[in-house]
Amino acid sequence: AARPLITTQQIELVFEQCRMHDAASLAEPITDTLKYADTESFVAGAVDRHQLYAMQTPQVFKRHLIEDAYRAVYADNASVTDEVSAVERLGRKVILVPNHDFNFKITYPQDLALAEFVLRERRQTMAS
Repeated sequence: AARPLITTQQIELVFEQCRMHDAASLAEPITDTLKYADTESFVAGAVDRHQLYAMQTPQVFKRHLIEDAYRAVYADNASVTDEVSAVERLGRKVILVPNHDFNFKITYPQDLALAEFVLRERRQTMAS
């Protein structure tokens, strides 16, 4: 799994929201300052981050909805980056479940080292 630090509580929250809304995804509110650049890579302005989220997993859907979404993606020969994008193409809403806990993606070697540290800390906290 790309995000092995997911907790049972996070999974349960997303499933609960999916039961109520048909589609839900864990997402982390953006806290970094975001800028956009001009064509020469100079700062051209700031992005308001107050409504921005970094999508995470799990992304959970009622079966019929995700099947319809991917049928449409296939029929339109479209490209999507995640399941939420496929469902969005149908004009359907996906509820975001804000996550403030560690659920980062393991992409680089340093990510693995950080994940190992987080897991050690969790084990120590549980043992206390």
